[in-house]
Amino acid sequence: MEKEIIIVGHPESDYAERLTDYINDNGLLNIQLIAFSSKSKYKEAVKRYNPKYKILAVEWKEDESSENTFYFCEEKEEEKEEYIFRYQAADRIAARIREVTHLKPGCGGGDGTKFIAIYSPVARCLKTSSAIILGQLLAANHRVLYLNFENFSGFGRFLKTPVCGDFTDLFYSFQNMPEQFSEKLEESAVAINGLFVIPPALSHLDIESISQEEWEQFFEALTDSARFDYVLLDPADCMKGLYRILMRCSVIYTPVPADPVAVSKMEQYEQLLGEMHYDGILAHTRKITPPVFKKIPVEPEELLRSELAEYIREITEADFHWLKKS
Repeated sequence: MEKEIIIVGHPESDYAERLTDYINDNGLLNIQLIAFSSKSKYKEAVKRYNPKYKILAVEWKEDESSENTFYFCEEKEEEKEEYIFRYQAADRIAARIREVTHLKPGCGGGDGTKFIAIYSPVARCLKTSSAIILGQLLAANHRVLYLNFENFSGFGRFLKTPVCGDFTDLFYSFQNMPEQFSEKLEESAVAINGLFVIPPALSHLDIESISQEEWEQFFEALTDSARFDYVLLDPADCMKGLYRILMRCSVIYTPVPADPVAVSKMEQYEQLLGEMHYDGILAHTRKITPPVFKKIPVEPEELLRSELAEYIREITEADFHWLKKS
């Protein structure tokens, strides 16, 4: 089965690494690039990953005969069909890659819907409370959708407004009545201080049964609906293709308590991401260590008036510039 990655092969290691790092770190493509400057290592990677696409130095062309293989050219006039002019800005190269592969822009590639995640490999770290606060802060100036995928979130009981189905119903509509998806999305959303929320699925088995490809298609449908400026994800480990979902996000806030066990879990998580070449997740991750708070409200509407809200506002200021908006 093809992996959703692009392998970049070029003998100039600085060029290949700088290009792929810039495109990955800035989310210009909705797919990960991995660079190799050694032809032997490149060939090993092709066997290992069976990548979706390959982009190679033109001098490596002799062995290639795939419709999903493209080449860096040295002259602008040669940029046609499967060729990509190498001497141009990385943003333009990313745009050219989208053109020849028909890929869609990533989370940083335009002014459309942006995805944000609050995720941690550590349990009971104020993840959901932090997500609800961030969502309400963003909702003051944007249309924001919050999706909770925890196994047993218990969040649904705090939604006081009558609901019209939960996430399971919404996903069923997406699969079986795609022409009604946007309408069902509006019907299912409940507002909390301006933040739109889809009630979580009752059974985590419904979430576990969704394939990676189905998740990709669902999030593309959310983007295409153009209903929201931000989609705030509270993902669970049971989700298939979790790391691909995180790769979609422009920023990932990761709460990590200060205790040694939590720190050790985070180190293992980071090591795994590195070995699986999900460097884009690491690049977009903001690790946070919440202090101990005296009291955190249970009601979602009350969270904005808590000490935790002040903390979330402070640690996200660099990304969203709350002070300039107030």
